[in-house]
Amino acid sequence: MKKLALSMLLLATTVAAVQAQTAKGDWMVGGNFRLNTSGNTEISLTPNAGIFLIKNLAFGGNVNLNYSKDGITKTTAFGLGPYVRYYFGSANVRPILHGNFNFLSSKVKINNTSSTNNGTNFFLGGGGAIFISEHVSLDILGGYDHTDYNSLPGTGGFALNIGFQVYLHKNQMDKVRGVKAKE
Repeated sequence: MKKLALSMLLLATTVAAVQAQTAKGDWMVGGNFRLNTSGNTEISLTPNAGIFLIKNLAFGGNVNLNYSKDGITKTTAFGLGPYVRYYFGSANVRPILHGNFNFLSSKVKINNTSSTNNGTNFFLGGGGAIFISEHVSLDILGGYDHTDYNSLPGTGGFALNIGFQVYLHKNQMDKVRGVKAKE
């Protein structure tokens, strides 16, 4: 009986802690990393930061840094833009919907000749946030990713992103920003 009571208390404490992670005013920072070495080499890093406008709905910004090499062609790209994310439920594993839009600038170098292109990218998909602690989740997102440069035909297809998020309660961010708590 004691084990059952202790288990129920632990479960209730965990659920209460997880529910507070996506409350209005809370923040999240994180991102994802992609490494692809099949035929060519691609390295991509996308850090992000956002704030929960209402419970379970976050809005923020991300930066995309990308390098790829395919034979004699080297490409470096920089992107910047907003994202929106919605969490469903309050369990340790939560379904999420995620969308982002980035303005891009890339430089393509072939041998000693280079060109610069500007364009846009968007991702729309869903997946899950697996909370591995009160303040950290492992995020797995799959969805449609489309990139369109001014001087090139657009490309799109399925993308899988894996990353981490760190959740900071509103009172933690207030301390970081030097805001005094209301009494």
